Amino acid sequence: MAILEVKNLKKSFDNQEILKGISFEMEKGQTLSILGSSGSGKTTLLRCLNFLETPDAGTISVNGNLLFDGAVGHEKGVDLREKRLHFGMVFQQFNLFPQYTALENVTLAPKLEANGKSDEEIMELGKELLVKMGLEDRMNNYPHQLSGGQQQRVAIARALALKPDILCFDEPTSALDPELTGEVLKVIKELADQHTTMIIVTHEIGFARDVSDEIIFMDNGVIADKGTPSQLIDNPSNERTRQFLANYLK
Repeated sequence: MAILEVKNLKKSFDNQEILKGISFEMEKGQTLSILGSSGSGKTTLLRCLNFLETPDAGTISVNGNLLFDGAVGHEKGVDLREKRLHFGMVFQQFNLFPQYTALENVTLAPKLEANGKSDEEIMELGKELLVKMGLEDRMNNYPHQLSGGQQQRVAIARALALKPDILCFDEPTSALDPELTGEVLKVIKELADQHTTMIIVTHEIGFARDVSDEIIFMDNGVIADKGTPSQLIDNPSNERTRQFLANYLK
């Protein structure tokens, strides 16, 4: 059974249709990358999956449980928060709380959730995650004392702290200097090697080739092409995919 099933997802803003019926599924432990030009709907799709935006139509199911059905509406409040817990989100701009240390940023959400864990257990988990991110000597640093790459690794640890079913990345290196990009991509590659279920919106085509089990290419609000890295990047059969790759791989 697929861990994630998306069927005919649609979303419009101000009468402009951004998602025009997106359907796909993925298995537990897979890494799915989403490629496409700016304005193709990649980030809107990710925000709909995380319920940061409400789709207009379609369905979203995780582990066989229907989380959203556009035919019956969308609940708010506690139910919405519970649905979001299925997805961990790592944004372009880190979005760390400046008044909290790296460790406090990672442990804040678990402390707010009624999950039965003691503060001591949550702190230990936070420390383990920061060690995993290579930040064992930066736990008590505030965001302004960290490089962009370090801040993004804290953001990844924070997303993992709630043990989501699916970890989502929205252009995780776009706000980083080129020399800092590699350290974040290395962490994501390690997560992929550990079979963490991930969806990655990225412009790093070479990285997508190396890390993905499957790649989706979006164009003008639809899935124009999808396949394995070998199929989609190394041997594209779709003309629009070839044009996109030719522009990005110049």
